[in-house]
Amino acid sequence: MRNRIAFLLLFALINFCWTGESRSQRLVFMTGPAGGTWYPLGGAVKQLLEQEIDGLKITIRPGAGLINIKGIATGKAQIAWGNVISTVDAMHGRPPFKESVTGLCNIAAFYYQFAQIPVTDFSINSISDLRGRALATLPRGNTTEVAARNILGIFGLSYDDLSKINFASVTDQVNMMKDGQIDGFILISSVPAAGILDLSTSRPTRLLPIPDFEFRKLKEKNPGWSRAVIPAGTYTGQQEDLPTASFQMHMLASCTDVSDQLSYRIAAALAKRGSELSAVTAMLEGYNIHVMAKDVGVPFHPGAEQFYIEQGVR
Repeated sequence: MRNRIAFLLLFALINFCWTGESRSQRLVFMTGPAGGTWYPLGGAVKQLLEQEIDGLKITIRPGAGLINIKGIATGKAQIAWGNVISTVDAMHGRPPFKESVTGLCNIAAFYYQFAQIPVTDFSINSISDLRGRALATLPRGNTTEVAARNILGIFGLSYDDLSKINFASVTDQVNMMKDGQIDGFILISSVPAAGILDLSTSRPTRLLPIPDFEFRKLKEKNPGWSRAVIPAGTYTGQQEDLPTASFQMHMLASCTDVSDQLSYRIAAALAKRGSELSAVTAMLEGYNIHVMAKDVGVPFHPGAEQFYIEQGVR
């Protein structure tokens, strides 16, 4: 009897501590740029977590793959969206990072992001045909910009080989394409990407492939890349499957500024209601705890990992 009472008292104390912490807990959540998927997805996750965790208040900030890592590392944010290839590079101090970044923990894996290179000039059949052309991508500080340089590189190109390189938001890139200011852009995003949907319904559009040989070279640069296919019919006028490359995005957190208790509850809330997020992007259709708990090469936050262990998925 005494043991049972002691256990109940301990359980009550733990719950009291968790509740007390969540009542005073405020988080900054760095998401993504305007026109992409990360920003609205971050808003949906904010609403979900605030509803499931009493007293939790989340402030959304725009961000980008590389900037978000810096935000976590410098304490400007406690949780953020991240791209696995960039997070792993940061942990190991590989370019564009000058030194190892510590204190990065994984909360949950989410969906894959696909390399997508649309053009409206149908004389452009390959990425190598972009030599001497005007191109756009997201500003420096985004994982997409780093990926753009890597993708051009495997085809023997650099920014110097283009007639012009523009760094702009996805929305501005689409408008530049419509106005004929650029010949193409490089985007790493979910499928379908809203900007390319908009472009393909207003002008005939073609996506450029990443063939097997070039993909192997890309994967040698960063093992986080995966082979992927954009199914036929994804965009207006796309009649065939398109071979490309992809990598997974995830929610990362500060290992120290987010407590074990809170990371546990965040993981639990996402496992409970994460399937609702498919309303933001079709890439999360069927999203569940098994996807969340996938090992992406970034250490789990101890609290989140404890939740996955208890659920039998780790």
